[in-house]
Amino acid sequence: MKKLLFIFFALIGFTAFAQRNIGPKEIPANKPIELTKGKFFVDGEQYSSYDIKNHLKNNNLEAYNLYKKSKTKSSLGGFALGLGCGLIAGDAVKALVSDEDYPGPFTYVGAGLVAVSIPILSGRTKKMEQSIETYNSTLSKEKTLGFNFDVNIITNKNGIGLNVTF
Repeated sequence: MKKLLFIFFALIGFTAFAQRNIGPKEIPANKPIELTKGKFFVDGEQYSSYDIKNHLKNNNLEAYNLYKKSKTKSSLGGFALGLGCGLIAGDAVKALVSDEDYPGPFTYVGAGLVAVSIPILSGRTKKMEQSIETYNSTLSKEKTLGFNFDVNIITNKNGIGLNVTF
C-alpha cells in the first residue's frame, strides 16, 4: 500500500509540472499585439498573459504599468466579489440551519463587498486595452521600398532646425 501511494503521489508531482513553461515565449519584435475577447494575438498566434507581461516589461514600461494596474484591479475586484458572495451565502445557510433572522450582519457586509467590487472590476478591461494601445502606438513604423522618409521641424533654445529621417 505504501508503494502504491508513493507511486500515486510521484505521478501527481510529475503531471503538475508537465505543463509548465520553462520561460516566456519570444514575441516577434515590432509586431502589434491584438486583444480579442481577453486573449492576446501577435500575427495570428496566441500568446499567454505571462508572455505578454514579460514582453511589455522588457520593451515598454508605461504599457507594463497599465497592464499591472489592470491585473491588480481584476484580482482585487474578484476577491471582493467572491468574499461578498461567500458571506451572503454563508449567512443564508446559517439562517436556514438555526433559528436566526436571515438578513444578518454578514449579509450586509457581503452586499457591501459586492457593491464595492463592481466599480473596481469595471475599469479593468479599459486599462488592459489602454496598455495594448500604448504599446502598439510606440512601435516604429515599418520601412518599405520607395520614398519612405519623415521630415520634422525642430525648435529648441539654439534655434529652428529640419530633421529628415530615411
